[in-house]
Amino acid sequence: MTSDALYTPAASDSATDDFAPLLELLSLRLADGQACSEYDLLCWLQAPEQGIFRPDALRDSLTMFRSHFVLMHCLYRLQQQWAAEQSALLDISALRICRQPWPLTAQSSTLAEHQPVAGYYLDLSQLNTPQEEVDELLRSFWQTMLQPEQEDQDIAELELSKPVTGAEIRLQYRRLAMQHHPDRGGDINRFRTIQTAFQRLKHRYP
Repeated sequence: MTSDALYTPAASDSATDDFAPLLELLSLRLADGQACSEYDLLCWLQAPEQGIFRPDALRDSLTMFRSHFVLMHCLYRLQQQWAAEQSALLDISALRICRQPWPLTAQSSTLAEHQPVAGYYLDLSQLNTPQEEVDELLRSFWQTMLQPEQEDQDIAELELSKPVTGAEIRLQYRRLAMQHHPDRGGDINRFRTIQTAFQRLKHRYP
């Protein structure tokens, strides 16, 4: 199985057999009940021993989205499979993925009930999401997560003032980063502050 196959949406039940090796690997990886993060699993699947994802699978927003989607698709399939078998529970979140024993008093109809997020990842047509929509999803995420009061502070850290444009922010960042880079004798704390401010601002001013 090659990593390229993982990026091809499956339109039929037979096509989903392409995921069988990944499902088996994940089942073995999670068997000991040790919690891990999504990032841990992605890196593990990139390692030569597994070779499921290419080394550059996280290089840009589109390949990162597709790698994330394929992994979550398989995790939710495992969750459904184990619930149907009443063999295990699978907790799934970005920071904690963990297999747990099936409780003796559990009802599969309750524990395996439909979740909107599971429905999204189990729909392989979503793997066709174009670059523009992926970028918009990421922008929307960051704009939701960023605290409004940080914007003025970050602009001040870059020695700018409103109104400001994305082009001005990028130009000023490059100037200040060069000026304060530790390799040029600059202060490392100031350099890190500049980097952090820019990382937040670039999501506000694409």
